[in-house]
This record gives sequence, C-alpha cells and structure tokens, in this order.
Amino acid sequence: MNNYISAKSGKFIIVGTIILLAGACSRQSDVKPVPVVTQPSQNQATTTPPQATTTTLSLPIKYNNTEYSFTFSLPADWKGYTAFAKQWDGCPLDAGDCSKPIHGPQIYIRNPKWTEKNHYEDIPVMVFTLDQWNQIQAEKLSVSAAPFPPSELGRNAKYVFALPPRYNYDFSTGFEEVEQIMQSSPLKAY
Repeated sequence: MNNYISAKSGKFIIVGTIILLAGACSRQSDVKPVPVVTQPSQNQATTTPPQATTTTLSLPIKYNNTEYSFTFSLPADWKGYTAFAKQWDGCPLDAGDCSKPIHGPQIYIRNPKWTEKNHYEDIPVMVFTLDQWNQIQAEKLSVSAAPFPPSELGRNAKYVFALPPRYNYDFSTGFEEVEQIMQSSPLKAY
C-alpha cells in the first residue's frame, strides 16, 4: 500500500491510496502453542513520537519468543494479545511437483480484540533456517503463491524472520494498524 501525503500549513493530508488486490493461497497445519509470552511492567517507558511527516507508534509491549530468539514490539492497546504457531509449507522448485514439501514454523501474534465473528488482522512471522532463506532468495524454494518472496524482518545466527507476502490481502479489521506497526521495525532478533 502506498500513501501519498501532502503537507499544507503544518498539517498532513492523505490524498490517495493505492491497493493492489490479488489472491493468495497457503496451507496451514494445526495450531500449536508458542512457549513464551511476556507483557511489559507497569513502569516501562514509552517512546514519544518525533515531529515528522509520518506517525511513529509507541510500542511498550514486547512479545518474547525464546525458542527462536526474537522479540516483537506491540502498541499498548495490544495488551492481552495471544501468540500461537502454525506451519508454513514450501515447495522445492527443482522437484517440479512438490512431492517433497518443506515445512517450517510460522508464529502468529493476535490482537486481543479478535473474535470468531470479527477477525482482526494477525501479525504473522515466518521462521526460516539460513539455508531455507538462501534457497528462497535463489528462487529454489517457493513458500507462497505470490510472485514475490517473503520480506525479511530480521535475523540471528540460526534463523531469518520474514513477513509472508500478501499477509494482509484479506483486509481483515485492523490491517491498517498492523501495517503501521510493521513500519516501525518491531522485530528484534537476538
């Protein structure tokens, strides 16, 4: 999504939005719990947004995943979020028929406002080994029906963390907020 912003008298006005629509297809396996979820302490400091042309979120809540060694910062109104894991499926492109699929974890961070009747946009984080990521970059492994690969969010010595292509093309409630969160580089690998 591209926003075009116009400055006039110190105020910013969004004058247009371009959204590309396309179908996406992915298979997901059963949900499994993710080990560590942490909430911020009462006295944790927040960040004051700078005076600039874009809005910066205050992200005082941290999701900490000790299994894969990364944290993910969230806004205060995500207090009470849930986290769970599913599996991404990939197809080695040299196999041609996907007879030997490759799998890996995909962590979801869910807005506490999510309900069965009103699905809020989840934040998905695909987890790849360094070898899997290199195969994706070399176009030897496909993990999506999209014509482009996942976007790297961060990495550590063992894993690359990525945002799935077209993750928000269902336009669930809150997709704009998730896009804004993603613009603040919320994932930190350790």
